[in-house]
Formats: sequence, C-alpha cells, structure tokens
Amino acid sequence: MSQQQKFALSLSGGGLSAIAYTGFVDVLKDHHLKPACYAGLSGGAVLSVLLASEVPTSEIVKFVNKLKTFNILNTHWHHFEVIDHLKLTELIRGLLPYKTFEQLPTPVVIFTSDLTKKETVLLQTGDIASALVAACSMFPMLQPVKRRGLVLSDGGFTVYYGAKHLHDLGYKKVIGVDVTGLTEGTFKGILSALFKQINSSVSSNARYELSEWPVDLDIQIRYPSPTILNFNRKANYLISLGRKSAEKYLHSIKKIISQP
Repeated sequence: MSQQQKFALSLSGGGLSAIAYTGFVDVLKDHHLKPACYAGLSGGAVLSVLLASEVPTSEIVKFVNKLKTFNILNTHWHHFEVIDHLKLTELIRGLLPYKTFEQLPTPVVIFTSDLTKKETVLLQTGDIASALVAACSMFPMLQPVKRRGLVLSDGGFTVYYGAKHLHDLGYKKVIGVDVTGLTEGTFKGILSALFKQINSSVSSNARYELSEWPVDLDIQIRYPSPTILNFNRKANYLISLGRKSAEKYLHSIKKIISQP
C-alpha cells in the first residue's frame, strides 16, 4: 500500500451491533484495502483491537459470546455497578491474543472520556484490557475506570469518529463507520433510559464533530435489525449487514484512498 493510500478506520460504538464491523472489514480485506490504523470507542474499540489483531471472523464471534457470562456480574454491593469491571478486565485480558498496544500488528487508538475535565482521552500504549473496559464504561452498567490518574468512561460522551485526533497523529484520511442505527430489540425500564442517554450523547457529538472535523467518508449501517434471540444467528446477520454496507461504499472508499 502506497503512502497516499494509508487511511485510518474509525469505528463508533454500538454494543452487540459492533460485530457488524467485522463483516465490513472482511470486504476491505477481500479487496486488499488494509487500514493503517484502527480507532474506536465503546463496542467499536473492542472490534478495533480484535480486527487489528487479525482475529478471524469466527473467532471474533466466539470472543464476544464469551463476554456474555454471569461470572462477571458484580457481587460486591458496596460497588455500584452491574458488571464488576475488575472481573471483566481479567476476562478480556485472558481472551486477547495481544496484551499490550505495542504488540498489535496494526496500530489502534481507543477513545475514552475523562469525566473530570470532560474531554477526550486517547489510549494507545500499555494494557489493552483495562483500556477497553474504560472505553465501554457507562454507569450503572460499569463504573468509570481510574487509569493513570484519570477517571475514564465511554468515549461516546466526548467524541464520535475523532477525525481531528487521528489527523493530529498523522493519518490524513479517515473513514468512519457507525452502527448506532441498528437496534437490538425493545429496551425497557432503566435499560431504555440508558440506551436513550447513549444515543442522545452520540448524536449530539456527531452533529458537532462532523461539522467541525469531518471524516473523508461517513458510513452509516442502518439496515433493519430484527430481534434475533440466538446469539450466533444474530452475529451472522449483523456481519452480513456490515458486508452489505462495505460493498455498497466500496467504490467511494477506493476513490478516497487513491487520492493524494
């Protein structure tokens, strides 16, 4: 890949729907379009690490499925969180093929939010597992994570694709992909309120950020996503949606990264 074809692929959040990014990248690989850097927040951060680690699609599905365990639920009621972030960190660390950012075959940038200063924090060095938990932390599901003296939470509070940050790191071309348009069934009660909070925050950040620091291509995966209870069927369906979106935008992607 020539210098002028290097690009960063930034993956927004999306929870379980983030598995769709796997299908998207599979199509890029089929056409020898490899990102020079992966970036992401929340679910997109998890997929960024797995994709940069060159984990096969089938193994990514197994990885995500292994996170769906009652063993990581919080049993210490003096900690106000549904999922024990320490248990989750250890589980992720044990599943990852690479433990630190420095070991990854392709660079990764994880976006988190510093709740004290209300600004974006980029994690690119050191332990990956704790960085991923920080990137996914959203109270009351997960408490904010203390890392290097900062109080970190879901990157969606302060950033969307982070094109400005990626440009500052030397990546001149940024392609953003978002799956927040995909829903995963009906949410009720506290989950409904949390889901609306996340979407409201992401939408607000997206409108402002894209007007100030636009990406070269903004791809929204917004096909209907019916409720599918079987995990493997759901995952395969989402992956197919990712592939469908990549094929739809393939010409535009090739055109953008071929330009000087």
